[in-house]
Amino acid sequence: MINFRAPFFLFLVSCCEFCYAQTNGFGFIYPIDREVVVTGNYGEIRPNHFHAGLDFSTDPKNNLPIKSVADGYVSRIKISSGGYGKVLYITHPNGYATVYAHQKKFAGNIELYVRDHQQELKKNELELFPKPDDLKVKQGDVIGYSGNSGSSTGPHLHFEIRTEKSEIPVNPLLVYDIKDDLKPVLTHLAIYNTQDTNRITQQLVSVVSAGGKLSVPKNTFILKQNTFAIAFAGYDQANGSTNKNNIYEAALKMDGQLVYRHQLNYISFDNGRYVNYFSEKVNGVKFQKCFVPTCYDIDIYKTRVNGGKIELRDTLSHKLELMVTDEKGNVSQIAFYVKAPKLEGYKVSPGMNVSCDKDFNIKKEDIEYSIKANSLTKAASVGAYFNKLGKAIIGNKNDVLLKPFSISLKVYKPIKGKEDKMIVMNEETCLTGKYENGWFKTESKSFGVFSIAYDTIAPVIGFPQPKKKAPATNILSFKVADTQSGIAEYHIYLNDVWQIAEYDAKSCTISCALSTKSGTLKIEVTDRVGNKMVVTKVL
Repeated sequence: MINFRAPFFLFLVSCCEFCYAQTNGFGFIYPIDREVVVTGNYGEIRPNHFHAGLDFSTDPKNNLPIKSVADGYVSRIKISSGGYGKVLYITHPNGYATVYAHQKKFAGNIELYVRDHQQELKKNELELFPKPDDLKVKQGDVIGYSGNSGSSTGPHLHFEIRTEKSEIPVNPLLVYDIKDDLKPVLTHLAIYNTQDTNRITQQLVSVVSAGGKLSVPKNTFILKQNTFAIAFAGYDQANGSTNKNNIYEAALKMDGQLVYRHQLNYISFDNGRYVNYFSEKVNGVKFQKCFVPTCYDIDIYKTRVNGGKIELRDTLSHKLELMVTDEKGNVSQIAFYVKAPKLEGYKVSPGMNVSCDKDFNIKKEDIEYSIKANSLTKAASVGAYFNKLGKAIIGNKNDVLLKPFSISLKVYKPIKGKEDKMIVMNEETCLTGKYENGWFKTESKSFGVFSIAYDTIAPVIGFPQPKKKAPATNILSFKVADTQSGIAEYHIYLNDVWQIAEYDAKSCTISCALSTKSGTLKIEVTDRVGNKMVVTKVL
């Protein structure tokens, strides 16, 4: 059960709604009946997003019963080959919703409800929004079973708590009282040169731990400039777990005055790609920045004097203190000194044509693109042209984009009859879109090199070699592959009757429990531009 005695620092959470709910207690139980081991925590740095909840270990097993943490009703169900895989959303009377992802299968009447809709719609992957009276649940009811569906690297339960109206995930470790009396671990510090606000360089140092105290090899850093910022690398752990989780809170003081503080809580999905600015991997070490970009902000920041970027006004030594804290209030602290030999202040590189706080649109003879305000973290130079190979170069691929931007490329010699198979390749990423009036329109989440291509090859279906003494079974399993646009739909018919199937994108495998073991089988697999492969065989 949950201990609702929250540590004092919980009252510092910025969201008033969350503070109110926390102090009155959620009344949630744990979603699984076993010793709690958290293998991934809220705010953890993931590719292109912050982790939005907790990963509970299932050690690693499928089919561990998953329970509703409180009374409510199933308000959303989604099945997809990627992302959360098989996932349930339960809305509770207290104004919050909980999420249960990567399930192997749903339980009882929920599973029947989903299968009925799959059969009715003839769709394997779908999203449903049951009415409040359709699928009511009580606290402790089994709603599904743990698995590895979607973009999961192993069997576990991904669990979230969201505000019902905004759907913004809150940090479950501020709700659940998981035993943790271990301090976070600091491994590295990085000192950023922010003299040139568009080109940030670093000085990296390892943190030394001895006798319970943290230090750096050189207690005083002699800077090459008088404008700088700090980043850190480290991890947090809970009792009984060896997993290295993310650190909840960081604060920075200079000469005793707080200049920066963040807490990883209340991060909306719209701000997911902000992780690409917040964190940076250097020499294999993943750093979190204690400063904010020029013109982008999210709710994790509580204090940011001058955006966390420090300008020394003299050549004296100044004391910096970095404090990192977990959700239970365990603190690690390190102090060191900085000194600037000369005063130069900030300077900005010229030639930046795109402001990060305004919409930007370019229309050329052969290229058009549009960047929405707050898509960039800082002003950037974004040019566009076709090179000698006929490929479009747009911007610098190293500039962080927080939102997709739209692109239109002029197509001078389209292949007649193949216009609907047209795609754009951005290095190895395939972008689908629409060809219209001599232009191909699409969106991209990154700048780079873009080239027009055609996907005219249907997906490939491959059956495994039958085993000599394989047991009789009605489970059909086969491999699928598509080299460009990717798998969009898949259908299996047995004696012309549609069968429910499941696609595991990780293993490129489609499986299906056939209704009988004999008859004529037809398999249809279609990619994202409509190329279809059909295979028929007699069982």
